[in-house]
Amino acid sequence: MSDDIVFVCTADDCTEGPWEGSHDAMAHCSEHPDHGYTGRPRVDVDDVIPATATRKRDNRNLQHKGHPKGAFAQDD
Repeated sequence: MSDDIVFVCTADDCTEGPWEGSHDAMAHCSEHPDHGYTGRPRVDVDDVIPATATRKRDNRNLQHKGHPKGAFAQDD
């Protein structure tokens, strides 16, 4: 994520945002079926909402080759 980009809701009557993190914009827009979001240059907007901290997830296939330890298996 670039520090030069923020995310704004594209719904005409929406006053929420802009957000520093795309995950915050996605969370807002997912609650409203007619909303969407896009990136804007930071210099074009004021009062940016800081990004919510996220956890890094382990996206490896945990059923790798059918082994119960998945990607953590040492001798499969």
